[in-house]
Amino acid sequence: MRLSSFPLSIAAIVAISACTDRSPAVPLPPNARPAASVTALPNPPAPWAKIVEGQTGPTSVYALYVPRYWNGDAVYYAHGIRSPYDPVGFDDMQDSLSVVRDSLGVMGYAVAYSSFDLNGLAVKDGAERTHQLRGLLASQLNGQPKRSFLLGLSLGGLITLDLAESYPKQYDGMLTMCGMVGGSPLELQYVGDVRTLFDFYYPGVLPGNTISVPDTQPNLGQVVGMVVGAISGNPAGLFAIASTAQTPLAYAPIGDITNPTSVAFGSLVQSLATALYYQLVATPSVTALTHGHSPYGNRGVTYTLGTPVIPNPVGLSLMIAAANAGVTRYDIAPDARNYLNKYYVPTGQLGFPVVTVHNLWDPLVPYFHEPALAGIVAAAGESNMLLQRAVPNYSHCDFPTSLVTASFRTMVDWVTTGNKPAN
Repeated sequence: MRLSSFPLSIAAIVAISACTDRSPAVPLPPNARPAASVTALPNPPAPWAKIVEGQTGPTSVYALYVPRYWNGDAVYYAHGIRSPYDPVGFDDMQDSLSVVRDSLGVMGYAVAYSSFDLNGLAVKDGAERTHQLRGLLASQLNGQPKRSFLLGLSLGGLITLDLAESYPKQYDGMLTMCGMVGGSPLELQYVGDVRTLFDFYYPGVLPGNTISVPDTQPNLGQVVGMVVGAISGNPAGLFAIASTAQTPLAYAPIGDITNPTSVAFGSLVQSLATALYYQLVATPSVTALTHGHSPYGNRGVTYTLGTPVIPNPVGLSLMIAAANAGVTRYDIAPDARNYLNKYYVPTGQLGFPVVTVHNLWDPLVPYFHEPALAGIVAAAGESNMLLQRAVPNYSHCDFPTSLVTASFRTMVDWVTTGNKPAN
């Protein structure tokens, strides 16, 4: 199917993309380790009795919040991926952290969180920094809390899952929202396949290739412009990528997806641009962690027809067959594969209740992470410890605070009573 042109607003897509989590990025250059410091902030606002900020690593900082009416429990929060254009540190606006934090404080929970030493796909460092919070918070509470809960969003969902499986006796329950819970290889394979197929259908549009990108990457608005320019005369490649089983681009099912002015079409374009931008900025981040070796491979991958997004599966099948015959093939380096498996592929060994919440149409961390986790947990015989909830919404980590706190209460009630909720 061809459309001669469409009045799609680049600014509108960028504005919609602003609700997504910050994309993975190149690690910031290492800085000299400044002197460690711990500061208790005077006259903390309600609901807090004490706020303490300090520093753990070369660039990482932490914050500890103790409520005025402490219930004896604590929450350890792991944030999502940070952009290279941001300094290493907190962003209380990211994922509505400050609002969620204060809501937990009103409920009586002590809250602790940390930045990481680097930005990007920092699963290893993120797990280390988040786990360190136990000792730091205990020093302010004069001992460990009665119960310790994990809360992670996006990349933080995978980080907290790592901690849950690594230290099952040190935590009591976990909530992850929009989490990358299927593992690092699954996410990187997805964005790598999207990029590889895009380069086949729209050659020469993006700089570099799937395993090698320029040191200076285009920003999100520029990527959107490149994508819109490429598909404006021929959206067939867009529909083929979205209909490929390995690259099921998310879209909001509102309106006719073949209508360029519909929400469905616009969100599909946004998902494609988001995945491509993610791939551009993630590639240097990951290759820096794998000693410059390729973290992506599609050798032996046969792209297949998944759920068609338009009523022309025959034409789509022909396009996918052509892609199988003509796409560039890449090989993932063994040490890169090992690194990604270690940081991190879940084992499914859940020692306590885990609740996950995920938008059905997530443009950055697709919903397929959830069935992937469910399969891993089932194989480990731990399905009784996993509750997954799907939200019929299009966005990444754009949850109302009420949903976060309600989901958190569900997890805590499950831990308290020992009764797994029905759904």
